[in-house]
Amino acid sequence: MKVIVNAVVALAALVVMISGANAGEQMHQVTIDDVMKFRVINNVSLLPSGDFILRVQDWGTDRSFAKDLYLLGADGRLRQLTFSGKLKGDFAVSPDGKSIVFAGERDGKAGLYVLPLDGGESRLVLGMPIGVSSLRWAGNKVYFSAAVFPDCGIDFECTRKRLEQKKDVTSAMVYDDLYVRPWSSWWDGTRNNLFAFDFATGVVDPVASGDFDVPTVPWGGVEDYDISPDGKSVCYTAKKDPKKYLSTNDDLFEVTGGKEKNLTAKNLASDRAPRYSPDGKFIAFLSQEKPGYESDRILLKVIDRKRGEVVSLTDALDNWVMDFVWAADSQSLIATVAREGHRVLYRVSLNKRTGFTPMFDSGMYRNLILSADGKTLFHTRETITTPPEVYAMDLATGAARQLTNLNGEALKNLLLPEIEQIRWDGAKVDGVPQRAHGFLARPVGADGKALKKKVPLVVMVHGGPQGAWENSMHPRWTPLGLTGNGYAVAMPNPTGSFGYKQDFVNKVSTDWGGRAYEDIMGMVDYLSKDSLIDGSSVAAMGGSYGGYMANWMEAKAGTRFKCLISHAGPADLEIMYGTTDELWFPEYEFRGPPWAEPEEYRKWSPLSYVMDFKTPMLVMHGANDFRVPLEQALAMFTALKRRNIDSRLVVFPDEDHFVNTPKNRRFWYRTVNEWLDKYLKK
Repeated sequence: MKVIVNAVVALAALVVMISGANAGEQMHQVTIDDVMKFRVINNVSLLPSGDFILRVQDWGTDRSFAKDLYLLGADGRLRQLTFSGKLKGDFAVSPDGKSIVFAGERDGKAGLYVLPLDGGESRLVLGMPIGVSSLRWAGNKVYFSAAVFPDCGIDFECTRKRLEQKKDVTSAMVYDDLYVRPWSSWWDGTRNNLFAFDFATGVVDPVASGDFDVPTVPWGGVEDYDISPDGKSVCYTAKKDPKKYLSTNDDLFEVTGGKEKNLTAKNLASDRAPRYSPDGKFIAFLSQEKPGYESDRILLKVIDRKRGEVVSLTDALDNWVMDFVWAADSQSLIATVAREGHRVLYRVSLNKRTGFTPMFDSGMYRNLILSADGKTLFHTRETITTPPEVYAMDLATGAARQLTNLNGEALKNLLLPEIEQIRWDGAKVDGVPQRAHGFLARPVGADGKALKKKVPLVVMVHGGPQGAWENSMHPRWTPLGLTGNGYAVAMPNPTGSFGYKQDFVNKVSTDWGGRAYEDIMGMVDYLSKDSLIDGSSVAAMGGSYGGYMANWMEAKAGTRFKCLISHAGPADLEIMYGTTDELWFPEYEFRGPPWAEPEEYRKWSPLSYVMDFKTPMLVMHGANDFRVPLEQALAMFTALKRRNIDSRLVVFPDEDHFVNTPKNRRFWYRTVNEWLDKYLKK
């Protein structure tokens, strides 16, 4: 019935460990502080020598996490390369593998720095008065993105001065069109444009400049562009639709010899993440086909550069392609595909008759790198309870060697929950309950085994709604912040979750509080029969759509839950439409704007049912959240107080949709645990 995915972590170290705890330290229950202290690998580059460059995030101070670079030798030794913790943006490796370039700051001087890997200090090669990011190094050029006023172009000082001058004249912000608050900040008129710095001449040239963003806003990165193997062409992703707030139409543009061509003009949905094949004949990319629908199935497609033909390679695969890497022969790719809370490796052939075939067991594979001979796949792997580490997989056998063990010492002193996969009967479809899937984290005792007594249950609902809980370590929403306090944590993947075929994803649109809610309530009933769970002591919580679901439970679940916690949760969908940043999302989810579909917005708004509110609720929000603006939390809290329901409002003035600051994240979990204790430990 239940499969234990991860209970204990292998302690064998293949490299010198970066110690996170003293050898004599006693075992203790895991807390959010332990999670934040993990050293997290979030970028990996392979050098021609066989060494690796790792970007590692560590807990720097209570105000911010630190990011620095490390060199992982082929002999397993780890050497730290940067020490300031102020690494900005991405890094890039020189073509010969002897140096790296990174965006950073030294002695008050910001810009692009080059660091020789054989020793020595970094040197500033390009001072920048504004920030840079998304670096690539090809030939004698370093490519980077910078937020500029398009008419300032490569005159970066022009952009800096204009921003300063605007502050001196007035604090007013004036707009003539929408998309004025993308994600977490008011738009200041700049665009992320792409540039190239030539080492030989010291000249910076524009590559993609205009009233568009490369990388795209807000989630684009270095994967949004690539450089051809011969260095003569650049392919980048951009949304050039003038109504950016209504469109998901990201296109691929190729620049060769100063001339630009739209490679995906026929597709009016999203095309992104271009990557040239090693022989330069093809460009592979991720694509969706339904305009305006950000959660459409993600396909892997290829462009034949000579013929201009676009071919979809994964039409017959009914789950999302998450990442991919070219094989050395340019005739196939290795891709990761989402499936039931995991990622499955597929080999995808350019020959559609050959198609695609799954490879080995599922896991959480990220940061894919294929060796030059095509025999080894380097990647990071993680679980809900273990941070990412670098592995080398033999593609002939599937055998994997662990190359890093950055957190072994820290993990061996932690009492980590047992993680199980669970399945249950969810919402009825045509009269028959659909099978639903998720994860359950059980608290453990001093012996490291699941507590042999009934414990309270906390239901943690993911965002989206087209998201999913995966067997990976989420930096913010993690059961590890709760299980050490004695709670079992259930993480359901209800209707709308990806990894369960596209029809399952599609069914949540125009049905936010329908099947997904029924799936979750079915899980609560199922787990309440578990001999180690107290089904009479249950709480639910979530963020974003998960916060919406907590608000919906407030309206619909009666007294089934002892308490609820809503973070960044929509409550009044009509008001949110008028204050959110991206309008394609609500217009797809609810069939149009609220004046065209007033009943849809009213029906699925939790605040339409205030008279049914009964459950104590903790409401939490970031004041700089412009995706689900603060008004949603204020309205929910007002309704709860006017109904005389025990409730509390927590606002973070310096946070957005996420709680990013270490001290605030600690406070968030402390507040959550105190609220749960108040109602679940009576």
